[in-house]
Amino acid sequence: MEEKVIRKSFHILCLGILLVVFAEATHIPAYPKMLEHFQLGAGYSVYMQLGFALGLTGFQPLMGWLSDSFGQKIVILIGAVLLAIGSLFIALAPSFWVLVIGLFLKGFSGAAVIPAGVAFVGKYFSKEQQGKMMGIYGFYTVIGGLAGPIVSGILIDRFGWNAIFFLCSMLGVIAILLFAFGVPHAKGVKSTSFDFLGVLFVFLLLGGLLTVPTFINHYGVHSWMWAPAFVVSVVSFLLLLIVEKRHKKPLLDIQYAKTRTFWVPSAIAVILYMSFSSVMYVLTFFVQSVQGKPSTIVGLLQFPLFLTMALANIISGRLMATFTARRLIGVSIGLLVAGVGMLSMARIDTSFIYLFIAMSFIGTSIGTVGPVVKSVIVSKAAPSRLGVISFTYITIENVASRVGASFALVTFAIFTAGGNAAGALSSTAILLTVYTAVSFLFLLLLPKNHREQSSALTEETETISL
Repeated sequence: MEEKVIRKSFHILCLGILLVVFAEATHIPAYPKMLEHFQLGAGYSVYMQLGFALGLTGFQPLMGWLSDSFGQKIVILIGAVLLAIGSLFIALAPSFWVLVIGLFLKGFSGAAVIPAGVAFVGKYFSKEQQGKMMGIYGFYTVIGGLAGPIVSGILIDRFGWNAIFFLCSMLGVIAILLFAFGVPHAKGVKSTSFDFLGVLFVFLLLGGLLTVPTFINHYGVHSWMWAPAFVVSVVSFLLLLIVEKRHKKPLLDIQYAKTRTFWVPSAIAVILYMSFSSVMYVLTFFVQSVQGKPSTIVGLLQFPLFLTMALANIISGRLMATFTARRLIGVSIGLLVAGVGMLSMARIDTSFIYLFIAMSFIGTSIGTVGPVVKSVIVSKAAPSRLGVISFTYITIENVASRVGASFALVTFAIFTAGGNAAGALSSTAILLTVYTAVSFLFLLLLPKNHREQSSALTEETETISL
């Protein structure tokens, strides 16, 4: 394809991704109202989070494998269809568990669509352009995340929580049209065998891991009922490593994952995204359930978070031509520690402005680190495996976010049950501040100069540079 066609297709793809991200972000302000509708307590939000998280993370490696084997367009169309269907399930749910199934399908749509931008940039843009294009891709995704909670909060307060999911279903239809007519079909390299065991063990690994906070919430923090789920995840992980090493075209690229190019930035991302997601979900319940403010205020508090993320994505992508990955990621960690640290001092009468500033620090941090980490990870990836590698990383990122959110919700429920709902946000934030600071240790293992690392791309990657 010509460069002009590639750029046009990239922006159409990103616009469709924006709609999907928007839809993925709309349920956050709706959680309290959804539980109220079914007359359930805050603890049941863990089941909602589990359904959404399993859909979003459990099938991303499979979507990456399908993308490499049959082409990216087929995968993103599947995702758009699932968004339309899943959102209708939620809006029309006659029972709580039907709603959870809808959240699962809605999450699955994100698994199929959102990572596609990373794979597209890695495949069609040269190493000199990748940082900038990752920033643009990040800008689109963050704008979707910015608008989602705001629009959701307004619609929930005016028309009820169902309204936002009817809108999401319509956006799924629009995404289908964008992907069908605006994104060209590129044939994949069909595999002679399907990695069924890889799919099975990935699902068991993530299912076990994400179920741990669910059992803690249901049986209490002192119960060992979560242990079987944890054992399932550990055993599945070990079996997954064995299976993937023996498969000719594995679901996960274990060899590449073992390199510092992949696992070091991934480890940093796990810590940062867990903290980020934890804060976002706990703050939602703190503002609505503790401070007693409407859903619209929750949406407005997401505004500085995602606005700063959007701007930081663009700026970070351009700064990669001047500053090293180590320096940019170090700044990101420092900003996140500062933002979460501010929330550790939050009280029931904490002002909107104070929370606004804290969320701005957090948003700038995540927006800065996103393009840098993604560019480092794809910098040495072979084009024939970009789908697998990109979807594998996005899986890790999303698992970190979902696990962080689940544990945060459990922590909030525990504090609330103990009569300390007012201090739930500050107590959780203290733990997250210390946890986030640990990521500074991984900076020493990052390449000193990302530009030098990018110049060491494989010969196969150079053949597709524009």
